[in-house]
This record gives sequence, C-alpha cells and structure tokens, in this order.
Amino acid sequence: MSMNTKTVTLLLSILLLSFSNGFSQSQTDEFLTIYGMERKAIVKDYMHFSREEETSFWPIFDELQLEQKKLAEVRLAVIADYVKNLNSLTNEKADEVATKLLKNNADVDKLQLKYYNKIKKSISSIRAAQFMQLELYLQTMARVETQNSIPFIGELHKKAK
Repeated sequence: MSMNTKTVTLLLSILLLSFSNGFSQSQTDEFLTIYGMERKAIVKDYMHFSREEETSFWPIFDELQLEQKKLAEVRLAVIADYVKNLNSLTNEKADEVATKLLKNNADVDKLQLKYYNKIKKSISSIRAAQFMQLELYLQTMARVETQNSIPFIGELHKKAK
C-alpha cells in the first residue's frame, strides 16, 4: 500500500503547487481521474475482496467516486480562489473561503456516512468499516497534503517584513 500512497501524495502535491500557475479545468479533471484510478488500486490491494464482494462493492465504489469527484472539484476551486486572493485577502474573502471549506468538509462527511450504509448492506459491517477506515485515512492524507501545500493566512506578510 505504501507505494500507491506515495503516488497519491505526489499527485496531490503537484496539483496543489500548480494552482499558482493557473491550473486549467482540464488539468484538474485529468488529475482527479488519475487520483481516482490510484485510489481504486489502493482499495483493491488493501481489501482483498472475494469475487462475491467485488461484484457488489465496485458499482457502489464507482458511485462514491463520482460524488467524491464533484466535492473534490468544489474544494479545489475554493483553494484555487484562496491562493489567487492570498496577497489581497479581505475579511469577506477569508470568511467566504472558510465557510465554503467547512461546508465542503460537512458534505464529505455526509457522503461517507451515506456510502458506509450502502456498502455495509452489500459486504458486511466489518468489511464496510474496514473500507471506511482506509477511505478516511486517504481523505486525511489528502487534507494534510493540501494544508502543507498552501500558505497560512498571514504567512506571506510575515516573510515580506
């Protein structure tokens, strides 16, 4: 699992560092597609599904990926907006960014609960919990990489002095 995890981390870092260079929507879409394929490989490697589990799990996983992609696009757009406005950040813009990110976090949590319930009906609660543990780990890793790749509010102003 660690090699795929490193790949995902690298992809996230490249995407986030590219925001300041005007990352296009097609590049964002390409990144999310590659990230989704890597995520699927990690899940497959970690879960060791039986044939019966695979038959019921993967269609649900694919639905989850589509919904997660939409939320990821929202998150990436908010972060890009933040980075674009970082040097001239106003109270209003800071509030807008914070509110949108917090709402996005809540939406991700709701989505995970929705799909945990679907998955546990298809492969058992233990296996669904195992998948969600991995899913939450990957989600946390993505958030950490995101946070490490963007400046904190006020950080640039301190460096300029």
